[in-house]
Amino acid sequence: MKRIFIALTAAALTLALCACGNNSDSKGTSSTAPASSTASAESKTDDSQESKDASSSSALQTALEKVKTEVKMPGDTSDYTAKRIMRTFGISEDQMSDFAGMYCNDGVTQDQIIYIKAKAEGDVPTIQEKLKANLDSIYNVIKNYTPEQAAMIEKATVDTDGLYVSLVISDNADAIKKIFSESIKG
Repeated sequence: MKRIFIALTAAALTLALCACGNNSDSKGTSSTAPASSTASAESKTDDSQESKDASSSSALQTALEKVKTEVKMPGDTSDYTAKRIMRTFGISEDQMSDFAGMYCNDGVTQDQIIYIKAKAEGDVPTIQEKLKANLDSIYNVIKNYTPEQAAMIEKATVDTDGLYVSLVISDNADAIKKIFSESIKG
């Protein structure tokens, strides 16, 4: 009986370590909700450089900076990079003409913002599908663990406005969407 108990305890600990180990790049420049990849220090540096190389003067980047100053996020955040968008959503740089986004990187809080401007009209449905699939995936993982996070995710939608596709998971989604909407239109 003791051996069975020890084996079950070891299995439970292994599962717990696997579940917690997914968010190893906590303060790096890239991560996502539950399905994040482990990144080496070298790829963090690459992501950081890539983030600096992104068109920081774009309307989307300007809106993101405004969100950072006006909207309180519930945890530490990191900005999305093109590499992280590819790893997280499966959306390639060939499909985007611009993007901006950030996510909470504590591994518990699911708040995230991603705005993508598609290169062509034909890319919009694909980007929309991939963001929706990620939203569904996050919800399916979180729903049994943190009901308050699941409730927030249930309210999130993937929205389109011309070539722009967005996903905002936040209790402050309305304020965030308003800032981006004004930036895109203005």
